Amino acid sequence: MAIDYLVFYLVPNLIGGFYAFIMALGAVKRVRGRRAPPVENYLVVVVTVGDGRVLPALLETVAQLERLGLRYVVVSSRPLPLRSVLVVPPEEDGSKYRAVRWFVKNYARPDVWYVFLDDDSYPLDTRFLSDIAYYGARGYVAGNGVLVPRPGRSPLAYALDWVRWFHDVTIYRFAMELLRRPVFGMHGELLIVRGDVLREIWPAMGDTVTEDFRFAMELLRRRYKTFQSATRVSIRSPNSLADFVRQRARWASALRDAARYRNTPYIGLIAAGFALWTAAPSTWLYGPSTPLLIATIYAAVYLYGSLKARRYVLDVWLASLLELVGLAAGIVKKGKTFYILDKT
Repeated sequence: MAIDYLVFYLVPNLIGGFYAFIMALGAVKRVRGRRAPPVENYLVVVVTVGDGRVLPALLETVAQLERLGLRYVVVSSRPLPLRSVLVVPPEEDGSKYRAVRWFVKNYARPDVWYVFLDDDSYPLDTRFLSDIAYYGARGYVAGNGVLVPRPGRSPLAYALDWVRWFHDVTIYRFAMELLRRPVFGMHGELLIVRGDVLREIWPAMGDTVTEDFRFAMELLRRRYKTFQSATRVSIRSPNSLADFVRQRARWASALRDAARYRNTPYIGLIAAGFALWTAAPSTWLYGPSTPLLIATIYAAVYLYGSLKARRYVLDVWLASLLELVGLAAGIVKKGKTFYILDKT
């Protein structure tokens, strides 16, 4: 067997086949709202810095929570003209992790379910309350919803963000609904967690700019069960491509946490993505291949995003390289500070 055939065709096909298998298993798993009375012992917690960069998005989030009739509190670094606000003392602030830690240590109760939101995200329905009741009765302790982007000021960033929805209904669904373990991490948007588990894990896990991923790793280490709710979560896309890259660069910190927790599946997933991206152009020399199949699937996802954003698909395909640029920049820079995106 020629070495080039092995390196450029056989191995990439095996990697691509496994990647496609995971995506397919997640895609065929349907998540439906559970028929259970909604829980009453819950609280939605919106975490924000509370300054002018985020205030418009925060007000939109609060308005949606009130339309849905949900109980909520805003945990803010600054006083806000809202009816339910807790202001984090300056000595306890400095990052989202620290703000939530202060809330957990002073306000979290073990018998309450907490639903965390970023200041630019909100649920589109209340089915997660029934999902909590259903899964909570069966020993599950944490969950997420399905992310659905909405436009910011950058149509290209909005088009690119649709890949997050695609990952939620494939890769993340495979982990959360089939494995019942957050092996690929969790989102900070609609992060559902039982109060006693929150109090057990959050204060002790250490400061980080990817607090949702580290929390997921602690759940995984303790073998806690997780679920994916049928609730869709509206997330605001970055206002510029520069913010898009900064956001992706921050997520690269999750790779260091994955190494720290020896999370081989997550590291393997990222490595497989890089390998398939680089191998796809060469495999066509040998005929049809799974890397080409994966490339076609992602091209279709970005095509869908371009239609939603009303952008030329070629622009979106070229801009999709920024996903890799952001990830590479985050790995090289090893950022340890949380960059606040403009959400005006």
